[in-house]
Amino acid sequence: MSLPDNSLWENVLAGDERAFEALFRQQYPALYGYGLRLTGDEEMAKDGIQELFQRLWQRRARLGQLAEGAVRPYLFKALRHQLANDARAHTRRAGWHTAYAAELAADFHYSPEDFLIAQELSEAQRVQLLQALAQLSNRQREAIYLKFFDGFAYDRIADIMGLNPQSARNLIYQSLHVLRQHLPPAVWLLLLSQWALQVRLFFNVFTNN
Repeated sequence: MSLPDNSLWENVLAGDERAFEALFRQQYPALYGYGLRLTGDEEMAKDGIQELFQRLWQRRARLGQLAEGAVRPYLFKALRHQLANDARAHTRRAGWHTAYAAELAADFHYSPEDFLIAQELSEAQRVQLLQALAQLSNRQREAIYLKFFDGFAYDRIADIMGLNPQSARNLIYQSLHVLRQHLPPAVWLLLLSQWALQVRLFFNVFTNN
């Protein structure tokens, strides 16, 4: 079944199992990529997605219609909450008591292979890229991922992360500024080539400063 997200969502609300399976297959790769980077744990990401969809199906009668283009952001936000709840449950079982232990992984995880430019980089440049990403805060890395890997608009990023749209914009702007400062020009330009459409406005700002 190949239907737009919103059509599948409407059919799921009506109890269509085939639409539910199609929605799961359609959204799984993006959700898994996000969940894996949030947790750094393959099994936790997979389990979180399974639990999320089980809950969606069980509660479908209580769910409402979503605006055009809102299905994927809704699922990302729901997965973020699901994984946070799973982490809290795990920490209670493990008896951890630090403030952050009940949240998601301390780092939003990247590897060089996440980038289309990876094959064009030397080993030293890959290390430089990861070191530059390490200069970003956890929330900055997450915002960058949502913007440039999943293509969400600022208002969607804000909703997923529990921010206002201006804060989401600021996170992206600050992130790009930090990356430009910490990357060698050759790597920065390659990164821009991957993110060309999204970064163009920021690049104009930077080159004018």
